[in-house]
Amino acid sequence: LLGESSLKAVRAALAIHLINPSKYLEFYYAALNHKQLFNDESILSIVKSIEVSEEDFKNSLSKNSDTIDKMIESTRDLANKLNI
Repeated sequence: LLGESSLKAVRAALAIHLINPSKYLEFYYAALNHKQLFNDESILSIVKSIEVSEEDFKNSLSKNSDTIDKMIESTRDLANKLNI
């Protein structure tokens, strides 16, 4: 369903949402404007552009890793059930 680059962006977006839900859409729109593959550097650039600290972001990614994985798996399951 998702390539590695897209999966990095999705994980980042969910980590942002878990820090501050109001920043999720800011991250989403900034990511939509990103025209290349996502890597750690480009994601951190977007994170900083929406005024989320790198430390908070990295902490959210590590602390919420299991939750983020479950959220992604749930979305994949739904997509499979809908034959998407």
